[in-house]
Amino acid sequence: MTVKPQLTFKEALAEARGKLTQFNGRSRRSEYWWCALVVFIANYVLGFIPFIGSIAALVLSLLMIPLTFRRLHDGGHSGWWCGASMIVGGIYSAILMGSLFSKFIGMSDGVEMEFSDIMSNLAEVFTNPLAVIFGLASFVLSIILLVFLLQDSKMEPNKYGESPKYVE
Repeated sequence: MTVKPQLTFKEALAEARGKLTQFNGRSRRSEYWWCALVVFIANYVLGFIPFIGSIAALVLSLLMIPLTFRRLHDGGHSGWWCGASMIVGGIYSAILMGSLFSKFIGMSDGVEMEFSDIMSNLAEVFTNPLAVIFGLASFVLSIILLVFLLQDSKMEPNKYGESPKYVE
């Protein structure tokens, strides 16, 4: 069994660019993490550009989903670990936003609240039992996902294809 060398920055980006919307197959660690670094830096820079930067950052982040699925496949895991993490995280965010909106909707009438009242309302929002459950579930899924993304490629072919790293 021969091990291919780690992809360089340029090779990783070229490899990923060729499979932007491809959910099937496998992707190496170096391909995933070089692309994740580029997206992280680009999103940081785009954060300084109002509105257009937010849209561009969202598009870049969405382009990481197929790559994440392929990276999970490389370790022999279903890409739906990523989907589950996104769904639970979305529900958690919706619960928090809904709770915050309902708690502070009356604040726009010009009445100032005491700092202690604001903190009390925030404590109620973040200790909502549903928020706690989905927050913990989101945290646990994120840790599992991170561990899977950090694992080495499986040497043998799996149901997602041949190993891109190990060649016979």
